Amino acid sequence: MLSRTEEDQEALGIFPIENSDTGTVVFAQDRLVQHKVVIELEINVRVSFSLLANAPLEQVKTVYAQPVACDQCSILMESRFPDVKVALTPSNIESGRKFLATRSRGPRAAIVPPEYGEAHKEFLVDTEVQNYMTHFTRFLVVRATGKKPLTNIGHDFSRGKTSLLIEPREDYPGLLYELLRIFNKHRLNLCRLESRPTKEGPWTYVFFLDVTNNEHTAACLEDLEDDERKVTVLGSFDTLEEA
Repeated sequence: MLSRTEEDQEALGIFPIENSDTGTVVFAQDRLVQHKVVIELEINVRVSFSLLANAPLEQVKTVYAQPVACDQCSILMESRFPDVKVALTPSNIESGRKFLATRSRGPRAAIVPPEYGEAHKEFLVDTEVQNYMTHFTRFLVVRATGKKPLTNIGHDFSRGKTSLLIEPREDYPGLLYELLRIFNKHRLNLCRLESRPTKEGPWTYVFFLDVTNNEHTAACLEDLEDDERKVTVLGSFDTLEEA
């Protein structure tokens, strides 16, 4: 999806980046820096799932589920289907389609979106089967950029957040402390901080950070940029909360 967005200057791409239960969608995080895209908006969407089955649950031999949905319904899976084969699918809708297409082959179940469950009530066993009721996924809206911005030029820091990638050129004692000290100096709140492998060598890491913008954001980035680290602005954006 990001490769298509990168190629089409008029397109917008939308993909999940973080879940309130299972955390960061790591493959999406990695692809965000592999493609020439910039974040335009984040959308917080409440997530819920329903369960379809064509037989009593104790008889079910196969459960269709998208991998992330399977993780987000792990309590259900462990309690009701501990020894059942999980057939992974590319999407939640496809889980429902596979279930309907193969239901005549034996006892089956599927984790599906609530709308899909409502459309097939004859198989609807339960709703709200996700691990937690206060369950949200954060989606990013991105657009193509011909050249990934490496400085703060062209970004509107009056928007809610800024997402950064910081790549240290070498590891040394106090590295993270020095970074945090700069954010503290400019009173910028870090609302997310995590490390990921560089993939350029074993046990080397980069930092992904989201900060809540204030009037000192641009000055903070100027302080961050030096010969010891590379700072990439992945985007400055507002948050759209689901109604």
